[in-house]
Amino acid sequence: MLVAGFEGAHLNSDLEELIVDRRIGGLILFERNFENPDQLIKLISELQSLAMLCPVEVPLFISVDQEGGRVSRLKAPFSAFPRPGCLGVARSESLARRFGLALGREMQVVGINMVYAPVLDVNTNPENPIIGMRALSNNPEWAARLGKAVIDGIYEAGVIPVGKHFPGHGDTDRDSHLELPYVDRDIVSLEKIELEPFAEAVKHGLEVIMTAHVIYSAWDSELPATFSPSIMKNILREKLGFGGLVMTDDLEMKAIEKHIPFDSIPRLGTAAEVDLYLICHDREKILSLQDRLIRDVEEGHIAKESIERSVQRITDVKKRMAISPRGDKNLVELAQAHREIIEEMNSYLP
Repeated sequence: MLVAGFEGAHLNSDLEELIVDRRIGGLILFERNFENPDQLIKLISELQSLAMLCPVEVPLFISVDQEGGRVSRLKAPFSAFPRPGCLGVARSESLARRFGLALGREMQVVGINMVYAPVLDVNTNPENPIIGMRALSNNPEWAARLGKAVIDGIYEAGVIPVGKHFPGHGDTDRDSHLELPYVDRDIVSLEKIELEPFAEAVKHGLEVIMTAHVIYSAWDSELPATFSPSIMKNILREKLGFGGLVMTDDLEMKAIEKHIPFDSIPRLGTAAEVDLYLICHDREKILSLQDRLIRDVEEGHIAKESIERSVQRITDVKKRMAISPRGDKNLVELAQAHREIIEEMNSYLP
């Protein structure tokens, strides 16, 4: 149930402990983990081999934030895809699907099986400091249509897309990396605007959704969406019928660190039916969160059945996950083949 960041570009004893002893569920890659394609392929292969040597052979989620535009952790020779908002200008589902396929193929060829894209937020607030052109569109219908096309392309490449940030980060005027944002619009407009891309993506088969560390006062005036049963359970699970994986955004972001006591995270997350907890940097926090989760179960604060449900959902997705051999093309060849898509996307940038 934990997805962790790590230091270094090579297998080390800390990583071995996370995988073999701690049975981590997944890892997230950053610039610090990447030197060149051959190094990354070797690292990911070693990580997965370790996971498959455990008594229960379950592969790791190997994930990365690679949206295009400014949120692209892996640099050249990976393609420098433009800001996804250009797709909203183009209003081309075909181009969106080709972009998703190209992005997914570059992930798949090095062994990455999960990508944190597409952004399904609707870009409605011009003062938003964190979303902007990361969003596909400022129109909910087109955000939904283009989102589904990007999702289709990523899945076609054999990679798992993660839609974010539920229930929508597009109308905030604060950056949740730095502080806790609030959205004070009424329920009618929230449902009409924020929810539409997620509702359509869920109906379309999206399996993993990342939460927003944002308070939506009309739904829950006290807890950010990540830990709000009203939002994650009542709306996402029940109203939208989502049966896949709910994953937190990074729990080291200030919107959480400044407002949610760390030891309360497992209980709050369980109440909101969170399946995957993401910690991107601090190894001690990763270990501490796992220890706290185990203690809460052992002491009866968290029902074991709720953990078993999350583990089953995770296992179900991993069973369907394509653990296929990498394609016959290398990354450099793929990136060259994707130049035409990049040029077409760039032509729609303002």
